[in-house]
Parts: sequence; structure tokens; C-alpha cells
Amino acid sequence: MKFAIDQVVKQSEDFDDFLTKCAENGILVEYNPDHKIDLKFMLAEQKERNPRAKFTRAKTLGWFYETEQIKKCIEQYKGAMIYVPKSKIRVITPKADENKFVRDAIDRANMKLTSKALNILSKYGLTPDEAKKAAVQTFSRRTVLAQELNQLADEIREREEQVEIIKKLRELRPIYTEYKSLTGRKKEKYRKSYDALLQEYHENNQKILKWYPYSHTPTAERIESRIEELYAERAKKNAEYNAAKQKASELSQASVEIENYLRQEQSRDQLKRKRNELE
Repeated sequence: MKFAIDQVVKQSEDFDDFLTKCAENGILVEYNPDHKIDLKFMLAEQKERNPRAKFTRAKTLGWFYETEQIKKCIEQYKGAMIYVPKSKIRVITPKADENKFVRDAIDRANMKLTSKALNILSKYGLTPDEAKKAAVQTFSRRTVLAQELNQLADEIREREEQVEIIKKLRELRPIYTEYKSLTGRKKEKYRKSYDALLQEYHENNQKILKWYPYSHTPTAERIESRIEELYAERAKKNAEYNAAKQKASELSQASVEIENYLRQEQSRDQLKRKRNELE
């Protein structure tokens, strides 16, 4: 389901368009902005198999599938960076000893922002203001890499099939060449003797022509060399994908921690103001 949603996000102009395209792509959506749990998903085929199946909460799928993050991902794919923190955290310089956010967090005995979140920001050289935008950017890159890996896998499978067919044609070609050289009764007798193999040659040749209708068919060895290149490219992209996946996961966790911290600070400030008013 996550992959299906990712593809729809990439195709959408805005969140309303996303909801429309979900329906067009076999994804059922329950969206009610007035509810705390405002977004749920289910694949249409799942509903067909089990009419009593329940929708999955966006939050259950992960942070990136919640309403606000989907909106940001759509903007990210469109090239617009629109994230503005609900509460501005002033950062004078990325140095730890001059970072107001880090200094305040360390000074507070009751801080809720974990040291793990701070370590994540330090690991990627980010300020708290930059964490969420970086998480969305990395998630978008991870989605693109996933699609590229799928395309590479498809190309590898196709080229491996080509190699198998070309080698089979090479094996059968002497029989076909001999058949074409004969005439009359000899040709007919030869056809009856090798009918199954001649038919196999014809079917495989038609498959190759679909791949290379207007060009010379490459040798099996040349295609095998290309397959090796594709495997190397896939290994490189797979490493990049795993790194992006880890980074997106860590930054989303840090972003949630930061939001919780800001929310608690806001509540604490409101409570302090009320106490001051009562005094």
C-alpha cells in the first residue's frame, strides 16, 4: 500500500488532487479534517477480497503518510519548499555552544526532547528548523530511488530473458538454415521431422523482433556485459536507497521529538501566564 500511495503522491498537483487520484489508482481513502484521526487508507482489491476489512490509519503506515507530510511531499516533488515551523526556533550558528535550542534543552531539567534527537541533527549537520524539510526531501528521494530500482530490476529480467532466447536461437539456427536450403519433398520431409524445433525457432525469433524490430540483434555476450553493468548500478542505487531510508526514518523521528518539545514548551508557557494572571 505504501508504494501505491507514494506513486500517487508523485503524480498529484495538491492534496485534493491526491485524494482524487487515489480513487483512480485503486486506493480507498477516508478523509475527515474535523477528526483527530483524519486520514485512513485501504486498497480497493483488499476490500474486494474481504468486504469487512478495516481501513488503515495514516499514522499506522508511518509519519510520512500523515496529512501534513503528504502535502509537503507533494510540494517537494513540485519543487516548492513551503515548510514553516509552527514555533520559530532561533539558531544563531550551527555550533553547539552557540545553538539556543541545544543550550535551552540542556539547561532544562524537565526537557522532553531526547538526546537521541539532538544526536540525529548533529549527525546530518542540521538545525531544528531544517529537520522536517530535510526529512521530506530525503523521503522524496527514497521514493524516486525505489522506482529506479524497480525499473532496473525489470530491465535486468528482460535482458536475461533475451540472453536465454538468443542462445536458444543460436542452438536451433543450424536446423533452420538446413530447412531453408532444401526444396520440394526433401524440405517437406525435413519439416515433418523437425516441426517442433522449427516452430520453437520461429516463436523465439518473433520475440526477438519485438525487442529489436529495426536494428541488428546484439550477441548474448554483449547483453550479458550490459547485465553486469546493470547489477553494478543496482548495487550502487540500493546502497543509496538504504542510506536515504535510514536518514528519512531518523529525521522523521527527530522531527516528531522536536514538535513534541515545542508543544510542551508552549503548554508550559501558557500555564505560566495563567499562574501569573492569577497572582
